[in-house]
Amino acid sequence: MDTTTYSKTLLRFGIICCACGYILNNFFGTLLGIFIFLYLYFIQDIAYLKIEGKLEGTLKERQCSKIVFKAHGGNTIPALDFSSPHGTLSYLLLKGDNWRYIINVIPFKKGEFILDVKGKVYDIRELFSEDYSNSFKLQVEPSVEGLKYHIEKENQLTLLSKGTPDPEIGELKLYEVGDDPRRIDWKRSLKVNKLLVRKLQHLEDRSIYLLLDVGSSMRRFAKRDRNKLDYALSLLLSILAGIKEDLHIILYEDYRIRKKYLFRKVGGYPKKDIFKKILEDLEDIKTVPLEKYIPNTRGVCKGYKNQIDLPSIVRGNSGILQCAKLLSKMKIGTVIVITDLESNILPLFKSVDILSKKGFKVVIYALYTPSFNLDEKDLLEEDILLKLYKHYKNREKIIKNLRRRGAIVVDVSYRDSIKDILNKVNRRT
Repeated sequence: MDTTTYSKTLLRFGIICCACGYILNNFFGTLLGIFIFLYLYFIQDIAYLKIEGKLEGTLKERQCSKIVFKAHGGNTIPALDFSSPHGTLSYLLLKGDNWRYIINVIPFKKGEFILDVKGKVYDIRELFSEDYSNSFKLQVEPSVEGLKYHIEKENQLTLLSKGTPDPEIGELKLYEVGDDPRRIDWKRSLKVNKLLVRKLQHLEDRSIYLLLDVGSSMRRFAKRDRNKLDYALSLLLSILAGIKEDLHIILYEDYRIRKKYLFRKVGGYPKKDIFKKILEDLEDIKTVPLEKYIPNTRGVCKGYKNQIDLPSIVRGNSGILQCAKLLSKMKIGTVIVITDLESNILPLFKSVDILSKKGFKVVIYALYTPSFNLDEKDLLEEDILLKLYKHYKNREKIIKNLRRRGAIVVDVSYRDSIKDILNKVNRRT
């Protein structure tokens, strides 16, 4: 059993008390020193510095899994470190009736996983300590992510040895209604007890095109802390964090393209610099505060024309349509549109048709405007409630129409967290 700094300090203080009592003939000083010696002796004698560790949770290959290490030991304080040669991990200590460590683990491969636990165990007064060392064995279950990783690795080896990998096994995904049953990979499906489908992918990376609507409907707000543009920018930044391909960002208004950005993946590009440029360009955009928000029930917003300066508008032209015509001449990839579906919707329909026919994948993040502008107290007004219902039904038709044309539409509410939004689109792609 080892002594801590506190114990050594207390011992020295006891010696000083005894020495001072002896030199100064002070009985109380000597008595205090003797009491400290006896206290340390009995505490050391009764201290039980043993803990029993228990692990709970399951591990999946190449997936972030959560396991809990519970330290049972009565009046003890554990100070432990966790490590493993079979994966990366991070951990957090939670105090309570029992000491618990929440450990986030990403195992490298399926099979045996060894978790090494080392550290010290202190008594409740932190006067004495004892070394703790133990190892735990866990089993890592196979997963879809693990299979994807190993297939990718096989493809890289094939590319080095033969020159070209088979595009049929470039990626796996869970089977969904509508997928071709002939693409089911039965061998790998049996390993994880789930139907897996082989996805076709191009041998070259697909470009990513981010289109952000900064038109008049996106600028209007009734709640200053719920500005749609600010929310859209936060969503844009989160999407940027996961993109490694060539990146094109286009800001468009009702009748024109406002700004275009091109970032190539060669050498990488700093995401903060991209976002800084966008923010600088958006400083000139004036938001429009509303005294009261009234849900739009017409499907095609006609009132925005007199709210912005339109000196060079060509009849029948549209910002989103200009974007679609521009992208149709570029490399095929994935188009991500962030809009609120509140402006003229017909050009958006036409744009989706143009892009889908060219082979682009179209993903639309549709911001639900009422969630940004209405509170529960506003719903007490019968007129607002009626218009809100009509707005909802009309919006539902628009989204169904877009999906019928081949677009993936993610309905986004103000209360949705960015992580949940990105998970929605991952489930649909």
